[in-house]
Amino acid sequence: MEKVEKIVIATRNPAKKERFRDLFVGMIKDIFVLDDFSITEKSQEHGMTAGENAEIKARFYSQKLNLPVFSEDEALYVDFLPPEKQPGVFVRRIEGKDEADDDKLLNYWKGIIAGAPEEKRTGRWHIAYSLAFPNSSIKTVSLDHEILFFSPTSKIILPGWPMSSLEGPVEFGKPHSELTDLERKEHNQKANRLILEKLKELLS
Repeated sequence: MEKVEKIVIATRNPAKKERFRDLFVGMIKDIFVLDDFSITEKSQEHGMTAGENAEIKARFYSQKLNLPVFSEDEALYVDFLPPEKQPGVFVRRIEGKDEADDDKLLNYWKGIIAGAPEEKRTGRWHIAYSLAFPNSSIKTVSLDHEILFFSPTSKIILPGWPMSSLEGPVEFGKPHSELTDLERKEHNQKANRLILEKLKELLS
């Protein structure tokens, strides 16, 4: 793969912008985000997997900006549902319907998890990372983060992230919303080390 000296991080999420900017420092000379450009169009991610959606987004912005573009997307898989009922990239959709708000999503998953055997309350976030170039070449790698699900769910609810009240990283054995600042920092540091290895693979 050609040496990458400039890259655009295809997200407008403030936390993700800073996270990936920090991770790319030292590997990429010039790091940009979408807000650095006067582009208003949005990619339409209709893929069935995280990898497909990450590639759609990366290709779309790479062609628009004529620069290498990095994108990520995620999907959720659980061990207590059959293949045809896996949330995958449609976590916000309940039974294929329109996107649910926080309350509907939380109540739906509360019922599902309560009915699942405790030994089956496991799953993973599958994260895909793509790097696309203006010449249409693209490379994609992926990473799984193992999680546990909890019932009853936490009473601590984070706005915009209802799933954090009922799932969390395996190493702490409690919902993500209940992690202390120290635990959250420890978890993020571990995740960043894993992500960094994947970014190096992406750029190799």
